Amino acid sequence: MTETTWAGVVTVTDERYAMLARLAGPWLLEPQPEPIPIGEDSGYEDKAIYIAVNRNGNACYCGKTAPTRILNRGATATRLSQHINGSPSKRDEWVEYWVIPLRDATPGHVVSVLEKTVAARLGIPLVHRTRVLRQRT
Repeated sequence: MTETTWAGVVTVTDERYAMLARLAGPWLLEPQPEPIPIGEDSGYEDKAIYIAVNRNGNACYCGKTAPTRILNRGATATRLSQHINGSPSKRDEWVEYWVIPLRDATPGHVVSVLEKTVAARLGIPLVHRTRVLRQRT
């Protein structure tokens, strides 16, 4: 087993998922209140917030999807596959994920803010992520 990088401290429950999904407001496509085993598709969503959990159901990671190309499977499953293939610790720790699917019309800045909000509610640090300031003209 590899070294644990983040074991999670907050358990994702049905009630907690419902609260997090409500944060999406009108951008929520439809709730998916069940965890999905890593490796299985969540559907065909393009934009989503996802929460990877360990064997105890503790939230380990929060991410977002907003692909720039058409995918054969859900963007969340594709993105998680990229994480797992690139990190033995994630492959060892993450067993399921929860997805908050968003409408295709959800603006990118809304997806980003929602990702940060969900991560904050779960106490998950957004490590190695810096805010890039855009210059306005």
